[in-house]
Amino acid sequence: MAKYNKTEAARLNQFKNYCGEEVRALIVPVMNQTGLDGEDFFNELRNVANSPCGAAGGYAGFFWYTDTVKFYRKNRAKILKLVNYFVDACGEPNALAVVMGFNSIKGNYSEDEVARALYGRFNEDLTQIYNTLAWFALEEVAYQFGEFEYEQEHNNE
Repeated sequence: MAKYNKTEAARLNQFKNYCGEEVRALIVPVMNQTGLDGEDFFNELRNVANSPCGAAGGYAGFFWYTDTVKFYRKNRAKILKLVNYFVDACGEPNALAVVMGFNSIKGNYSEDEVARALYGRFNEDLTQIYNTLAWFALEEVAYQFGEFEYEQEHNNE
């Protein structure tokens, strides 16, 4: 695990406790993927959350396909749980419908290709889909961190 001073460690724990289990399960994997710790990690999450491009803006550990695909493959079950959370939260019929709605997927891939990426064996031809799902995990952790900070700021007023 990354190195944090006591204040940063307490903040990380507060953030973990703030999040639902689906996002919580991805915080440490995302942190490890970035290779950042302490305030550097928090700043990276802020940057992702505030970027008009989201994770596509190019962030530590989530820039190269080799990195994002490896992250997806290692954390596939956790990412699928997060996708399924969105199924319930957004009233979508299934995970396929959620992922087909992602901007980098919409109009670029068939339902069959997305389904194979979600549930099938690894296929190098589906790299962009795996990449998108890794970015989805990063973005959701970042967005939750933004909400956490907002709540912290406004609860102390």
